[in-house]
Amino acid sequence: MDRKLLKQQSKNLIRNAQPKPVVAAIIYILITAVLAFLSYKLVGGYDSSLSNQLQEFAIEFENGNYIDPDQFAYALQGATPSPAASLLDLAIDIVTAMLGAGFAIFCLRTIRGFEASYWNIFDSFAMFFRIIWLYIVEIFFIYLWSLLLIFPGIIAYYRYRMAIYLVLEHPEMSVMQCIRESKRLMTGHKGELFVLDLSFIGWALLVALASYAGDEIAAMLPYSALTEMLTVVGLGMFVQFYVYPYIQLTVAGYYKQLTEQDAARNAFNNGWTPEF
Repeated sequence: MDRKLLKQQSKNLIRNAQPKPVVAAIIYILITAVLAFLSYKLVGGYDSSLSNQLQEFAIEFENGNYIDPDQFAYALQGATPSPAASLLDLAIDIVTAMLGAGFAIFCLRTIRGFEASYWNIFDSFAMFFRIIWLYIVEIFFIYLWSLLLIFPGIIAYYRYRMAIYLVLEHPEMSVMQCIRESKRLMTGHKGELFVLDLSFIGWALLVALASYAGDEIAAMLPYSALTEMLTVVGLGMFVQFYVYPYIQLTVAGYYKQLTEQDAARNAFNNGWTPEF
């Protein structure tokens, strides 16, 4: 697999494809940024002083000192999200995952030269239960492999990496069939895709650096809802407007080449030749 060719193809699509992948990424990232901020407000934006008080209670308890049960209960209630907030946060995570699958649909259609639309980002909701079931099964399998060691978990992650594309493109296949097909397609290619992912490490460092700079800038500004959101979301969001479609288009292009090579190999094994 030619990494440079895949990346160059993605760059060309970012420049020339219609609708624009960068605009689709901006829509996706802004929506997910708002969802991330809502998630933070629900389960992460609790009173930090109460969290610190809980730590003090823990120290006192270890030292054998008396702890006021009422004060402890108050601090515990304020420092942890309510069940309703946790449930809403889970719903936000699910919506974010579905939007990510929708962006994969946009990338697949763009890579294959099909008519694409910014609304593709929301097309995944038509396959809601299939996609959610895929994520559940994938997480379960990867978790089981990770119980052995981290390395088998990483291998399992790459083994099932193409399953989401198969689910999106093959509604006639069950989730388990897509997982098995991904396993078959990735045989002998896991290291190849791992190296492809590593080739984006420079961009990942740039996003991390921008996020760190955003945190530092927010710390110097007077507190407001805007600076709070900047701290939660990070300045790296703006770098992601280019980086995210670049990476996703490249991986979708890898899937396209992988399936095309597999189809050509199967045709050859079945006796097909150009003369026929």
